[in-house]
Amino acid sequence: YPAQLALTEANLTIAREAIKRLWNERQVERGLAPSADRSGSCKFAALVCRDLFGGRLSGNYDHMFVRADNRVIDLNDDQQDVLFLGKRAHLHVRIAIEHPDYRESLGYCQARAKRWAEWVMQHPDIERSRLDQSTTYEPFS
Repeated sequence: YPAQLALTEANLTIAREAIKRLWNERQVERGLAPSADRSGSCKFAALVCRDLFGGRLSGNYDHMFVRADNRVIDLNDDQQDVLFLGKRAHLHVRIAIEHPDYRESLGYCQARAKRWAEWVMQHPDIERSRLDQSTTYEPFS
């Protein structure tokens, strides 16, 4: 997927806010209380991240994220479930993300992820002008 936005700290912050809102929206629909923690939202986060910052989906049996230009981009890298996994969080297990059940689950996430990616694109503080510049963001250097 091509990037629509520059990978800047400001844009990442806005994207993480979108995931927080998306996840709370979903939690309320499921009869759960909203939460500051985004643990469990990795499929949504990876889809939004890919739509905004480009790259390809990557993951394993426990977590999903994006790889672009040989680096990991993970909107949930600061969440408890990802921190618990440690270095295992960003292992790529192709068979896991290509499993038909997993792909079907991703399909159910698509519409909501697209809507929130659009929310990010329309945010007044988004940084659009630096798309062509390389970034220095590397969450796990």
